[in-house]
Amino acid sequence: MIKLIGICGSRVKEGNMEALLGEAMTHARQQSDVDAEVITLWGKEINGCDQCNWCIKNQTADKPCVQDDDMQQVYPRLLEADGIILASPAHFGRLSGLMADLIDRTRAFVHGNVYQFPLRNKVGGAMAVSFFRGGGIETTLSSIDLFFLCHQMIVANSGLYQLGAGACSSPDGKGMFAKEPRHIVLEDNYGTLSARMLLDRVVELSRIIKAGQSAIQHRP
Repeated sequence: MIKLIGICGSRVKEGNMEALLGEAMTHARQQSDVDAEVITLWGKEINGCDQCNWCIKNQTADKPCVQDDDMQQVYPRLLEADGIILASPAHFGRLSGLMADLIDRTRAFVHGNVYQFPLRNKVGGAMAVSFFRGGGIETTLSSIDLFFLCHQMIVANSGLYQLGAGACSSPDGKGMFAKEPRHIVLEDNYGTLSARMLLDRVVELSRIIKAGQSAIQHRP
């Protein structure tokens, strides 16, 4: 099985970012060998990294970081995943503060005395939603892609957005408010297509990597 973890970094419960990620993950689940789980960060306590360096000497397999918050539930999900999709709304032209805090907390997966680059060679896909065209999709995607590269992961893109997948949450991306439909991002056909294509690419690369790892393990 290919295990995908999609993390929605929006503080809005069941908002447009969550809807776009959910649409893409549902698409991925149509493949018989794919298990796709969505983790939402709204309502969770994800503190920023204190740069205390506790993880450098005191980390254990069950406790990557000294902070006892909801990040402790996220760490094992990242470890077990073959593909990781980080989805963030563009807040003031950049990724959300909640997603930034989650990214910072993965410092424990780089400098820890137990975990040193455990995400290496996993596949990463970046996804973003902005209210209007030019509202920060590319800068949000590039920040997430940098996270993948810092962890020595393999970066996927959709082919429609060079950096991942993106969509707008206003009619035609013009920044005009509309009460209906609730998830107007799903009306962005180009954006939703990019999200589905991104997941297809993440799955494709994950299969290639798992096949290669299996071949190495069974090499005589």
